[in-house]
Amino acid sequence: MLLLLLPTSPAYYFIFYVAGFAVAGALLTWEAHRRQYVWRQWLPLLAGTMLSLILGTRLVAGSGAEWQHLFAHGEWTGPDSRSILGGILGATLALAVLRRVLGFSRNVYDAFALPLFVGLAVQGVGCLLTGCCFGTPTEALVGIRYAPHTLPFLAQAARGVLPATAAYSLPVHPAQLYQILLCLLIVRCLKCSRRRQQAPGQQFILAILLYAVGRFGLEFVRDSAGDVLGTSLWHGLKQVQWFLLLAVATLAGLWLYRGRAGHQHFAPTSLGHWQPRLVLGALLMITALLSTGWLTVPEQLVIKSLLLVSLVLEASIWLRKQTAQSPQALALPVLLGGVVMLLTSQAPAPNSRRYTTISAGGVAGTSEQYFDYPYGCSGTKAPAYTYQQKFKVGSVGLARTIPIREAGTLTFGLDLSLGRSNFYTPQDCVYVRSSYDSFNEKPFEQGLAPLYSISPYVELAHPTYFRFGLGAHIGKVAYDYVYRPGEVNPVRLQSMLDVGLLRVIYLHTSINHGLQGLGNGFSTLGLGTGFGQDRLRLVGGVALANSQANAGLLDRTEARSFPFLQAQLPLGERWTLEPFAATNFGSVQKFQLCASFRLPPSRATADSK
Repeated sequence: MLLLLLPTSPAYYFIFYVAGFAVAGALLTWEAHRRQYVWRQWLPLLAGTMLSLILGTRLVAGSGAEWQHLFAHGEWTGPDSRSILGGILGATLALAVLRRVLGFSRNVYDAFALPLFVGLAVQGVGCLLTGCCFGTPTEALVGIRYAPHTLPFLAQAARGVLPATAAYSLPVHPAQLYQILLCLLIVRCLKCSRRRQQAPGQQFILAILLYAVGRFGLEFVRDSAGDVLGTSLWHGLKQVQWFLLLAVATLAGLWLYRGRAGHQHFAPTSLGHWQPRLVLGALLMITALLSTGWLTVPEQLVIKSLLLVSLVLEASIWLRKQTAQSPQALALPVLLGGVVMLLTSQAPAPNSRRYTTISAGGVAGTSEQYFDYPYGCSGTKAPAYTYQQKFKVGSVGLARTIPIREAGTLTFGLDLSLGRSNFYTPQDCVYVRSSYDSFNEKPFEQGLAPLYSISPYVELAHPTYFRFGLGAHIGKVAYDYVYRPGEVNPVRLQSMLDVGLLRVIYLHTSINHGLQGLGNGFSTLGLGTGFGQDRLRLVGGVALANSQANAGLLDRTEARSFPFLQAQLPLGERWTLEPFAATNFGSVQKFQLCASFRLPPSRATADSK
């Protein structure tokens, strides 16, 4: 007999649970791109289906009394246990409703079939390593023994078949591994069935049918202590097995019926512009009404990311509508109070990948700084005393872009920046310099200090998939050290990464990038979209200021993130406007605006294209 001793940890389930969502989400994004679905309709459909899948896994495990309490009081008191059977049922019902509201044909079912079971296979690895959904004791060729404090060990000890002092549990069937193999087998069958023409939705029905058949067999080797649904026996079978038999008969009949109904291919239809907005509003309301225990952190990230991008798309549609009504001038506030921008055209950029860009811009903001010990205020000591800064910096830049390989570009650039920071100190504070050697008194005596920087950088980009930049700020970059009053930062690295489908949705992260590194450096993390275009970009997410970045490691303050919004707006063929705004609606904020102009190619360059 081959025995497997697996390392166990609750963290494994979390890691592979997140990985399963990530893999399924990537495959679903590719499916939508391949099938040329309208993203405005697809994203609310995906968010609603994912939310129904997550909620279904929990709701199906509740009893009648717990369901009654939910309807009466709006509060879920059921167990935290989950079953993918309820998730599949919830996702199917959501697809059935949302596809009609959003104007999709039955083909959209098939888009979910393969990604769903690939994601389940990935999540199954976490179940295997954690010990949930474990199998019955076995003496077969392959068995798994789990360490103490795992669910299989505790269940066997409670039944009296295993001493509480044992080193490992008795060997059990690797039921989780069987389910992983079942999901991979379904994926293989789906790939093979794609070679022949089928009726819309028939692949999805086939996938659920195969899973129901396989799950019926798996229940014979799944321990009831690891199950959360229908574990009681009835006429020799578990209750869940009778449900699966009914599902198999229904799905088999439906699959045969759909096969005989013909092989027509229906294109997605549009039911009007308001349907995506209504679905989006309903999903936002549902998530707002859910109590804190309904969704885990990764589940919240999945749902909120999809809803955020949907909101951005709706905003862009409104923006285009306004542009169509007034093509000469459009006022666009982007958290830049009083800044009016003219958006006259979104024409495509020149085709050449060899060009020179000149830029100019400015940044302004405020920051809250902290003093370190010792100091006295009116003769007493305080755990943390603060002072304010207001900074303004102007910048000019020059960059040269050259082609790399078939579609990529490599950009070398240099920015020169000049400005100042004003210091506003507490009037009743007495500073003790002798006990704080790095205290710089000049900014406080003069009330201001100069800022200047030479910033070289390099950026590698692919027009479809990624942008990656590295550089540095050298000079008197900022006065934003925590608990180091007046100390200047002479050198600061900057980086930026955008990865994903840049025209559709991508992950954005940056550290002190461009003007964001001056005055008070900022790190950002968010999601962006290009609205299907090459030069238009909108990114939103959370930012963290350097003036408070490491304050969370200290006892006296707490670092907090706050929202940011930035955009790249094409103004004609060669002009681009880049606004940025971040604020905690209090003492820390930053606003910047940069304009760039792509120089026309020389005659020699144009002749060589």
